[in-house]
Amino acid sequence: MAEKFDTMRNGYNRYQVDDKIASMNEEIAMLYRKLDMYQLQSEEMEKQIRQIKEKYQLVVDSLAAKERAAQDLTRIAMKDANTIVNTAHNNADLIVQEALMTARRILLDVAKLGMEASELKGNMREQLDALSTTLEQFQIPPIPDPEFLNSTKTNEKQ
Repeated sequence: MAEKFDTMRNGYNRYQVDDKIASMNEEIAMLYRKLDMYQLQSEEMEKQIRQIKEKYQLVVDSLAAKERAAQDLTRIAMKDANTIVNTAHNNADLIVQEALMTARRILLDVAKLGMEASELKGNMREQLDALSTTLEQFQIPPIPDPEFLNSTKTNEKQ
């Protein structure tokens, strides 16, 4: 909106112009304070994102280690089960029954590890979805038009 000033003998009313300039300078200072505050908030959000990514990477690494352990356990369990079955064939029905019970316990443990890994993966997915939603909702305020700021500086020099 264009400001209209009273005219005087040598131009515009100096007091009206000075008041308008002071008002605009206060508004510019307030906008700079807001910009600084939004930049600090943005930096804090980026810091939180980095921390969450680091935690996520730790969980992913932990999950990968657990999956490798589960695979190793499965491989070992299968190897042990085969050895036990071969021994059982040679030693009698009683040994076969004991071997099957041991193999079942090992497979139950492996299944339990698999379920825990699946739950952990689901929890991490929910946390990532919540973080993604938070990031999408974050809005950066509009920055003042540089032309407006330059025109104010030009007016101050005159």
